[in-house]
Amino acid sequence: MRNSYNKSGTGLGKGWIVILLVFMAAIVILGWKAFSHEAPVIKFTTTVKGIGKQTTVAFTVQDNEYALKNISVHIQQGDRHFTVPSSSEIRNAPSPPWWKLWAKRTPSIGDFKAQIGHQSIPDLKEGRATLEIVATNNSWGRFFRGGRGEIKLSLPVRFHPPEVAVLTPQVYVNQGGCDLVLFKVSPGTTESGIQVGTHFFRSWPVKKSLPDTRMCLFAYPYNIDPKTPAQIVARDDAGNQTVSNFNYKVFPQKFRDGKINLSDSFMQRVVPPIMSHNPDMQDQGSLLKNYLMINQRLRLIESQLLVAYSQKTAPEFLWTQVFLRYPNSKVEAHFADYRTYLYHGKVVDHETHLGYDLASTAHAPVPAANNGVVVFAKFFGIYGNAVLIDHGCGLQTLYGHMSSLAVKAGEHVTRGQIIGHSGETGLAGGDHLHFSVLVDGVFVDPLEWWDPHWIHDRITAKLAPYR
Repeated sequence: MRNSYNKSGTGLGKGWIVILLVFMAAIVILGWKAFSHEAPVIKFTTTVKGIGKQTTVAFTVQDNEYALKNISVHIQQGDRHFTVPSSSEIRNAPSPPWWKLWAKRTPSIGDFKAQIGHQSIPDLKEGRATLEIVATNNSWGRFFRGGRGEIKLSLPVRFHPPEVAVLTPQVYVNQGGCDLVLFKVSPGTTESGIQVGTHFFRSWPVKKSLPDTRMCLFAYPYNIDPKTPAQIVARDDAGNQTVSNFNYKVFPQKFRDGKINLSDSFMQRVVPPIMSHNPDMQDQGSLLKNYLMINQRLRLIESQLLVAYSQKTAPEFLWTQVFLRYPNSKVEAHFADYRTYLYHGKVVDHETHLGYDLASTAHAPVPAANNGVVVFAKFFGIYGNAVLIDHGCGLQTLYGHMSSLAVKAGEHVTRGQIIGHSGETGLAGGDHLHFSVLVDGVFVDPLEWWDPHWIHDRITAKLAPYR
């Protein structure tokens, strides 16, 4: 009997120990969940730099563990507190059973949009205010109040658009050409420039000590109606925008027409190398179709890439002298020549030649047109071996069809420095240099940049008082 009692007591003691351990584990888990700080993550989907008359604030809220419970948007200005209504869409994932404390869940996501500014909050004043976004989940965190995510931004409040004062009295610009406009903007302006049709040309400080005095090198693209308006646009950090006019006159230009007869031997020489450098381009089943794909689609892609490369520009001019022309060369093609392509006498394509084709001796050295920084030096589709040089403030020069390159990306070059040798790579019919000038990725007539009188009258004379 004694032995039986001892065995029974030992078994009961072990059972209580197990129960106690389970109880303690549950307490630990419950305590951990009650005091946890698991919180939703808030991310802006619009850039918010200030509060204007009506500013849109868009953001997402995501929680990988719990359901979203409450999201609120507030504006705090001094001792005043404003609650901002917002439109929302919450996609909460199904919750696991309450007793599965260890269970994982799919993320809960919410998309939110709110309007802040004077129109939706009439009592808001100019100055500064704090934007506060708070999101909570349904966790047991913060002792059953839910995990809390929070973002606070101190922002300027502006209801009046920037002011613009034009400093250049008169501008004369050729269709396909450029000019420089100077103007002043009021403090708080974060972006300004000249809008011509769908093209926006950025402005830059005339010097670091005068950030509100701006210069804007702009172009009148060759392929837009000369009657298209050009206007100065300025935006501030609160999203307010002003549009100002300036005095200008556009001189329409008539560009040349030309014909190119495509031969099988020419296409056999140029198509395979370009296709090999662009493995994403699928074989169209014939030499002619592949050529047309390169001449159309790849040409367009590379034009878009040049716009993207224009963002890699210095905030000041890197040059001081007139641009050099490829020496001892003959003009084979002009800027904006409209080309008709013929194959066996049949019209197969139309494209515009956006630069000058300059022919000298075979493999002649090619000098940099001016001081600058090499943006890229590589095989570049229709241009073959090419170099793009940045001269600052969106101004860049492109050199194509070269047989060899003597510079690399990131390298500083000086006016006249040899950057490579002419050749017939890309879509070149013979050894020559293709030379283009671009402003913010828009092709312009290089002839102006070779002209010392044009450089003086349109650029350096206007900037002289600030140098």
